[in-house]
Amino acid sequence: LSWDQVGIKLGPSRHQVGTKSALSWHQVENLLSFAETARSITALMELLEWKDRTKFRAKYITPLLELEILQMTIPGKPNSSKQQYYLTAKGKRFLELIKTKPHS
Repeated sequence: LSWDQVGIKLGPSRHQVGTKSALSWHQVENLLSFAETARSITALMELLEWKDRTKFRAKYITPLLELEILQMTIPGKPNSSKQQYYLTAKGKRFLELIKTKPHS
């Protein structure tokens, strides 16, 4: 896994007018570190001070699942009230990459 393969867009987009801008690298590091233990979407949202579950899921959870950085504890029931998310082996490697790479 290389830095360029991850593909998470962290810069703000012109299409996000009126919404919260993208996460900083520090916030991504905090989110991934927090998810080393399985966490609910509510806990992840509280960590990053997000209120809108739908936007949070679309903007962060779904892309991280697609990149196989996060995984669901109950993959067969994505909308389960008991659903939690945790860092995969690939996610752990990416987190280490974030911790060692200087950011602006």
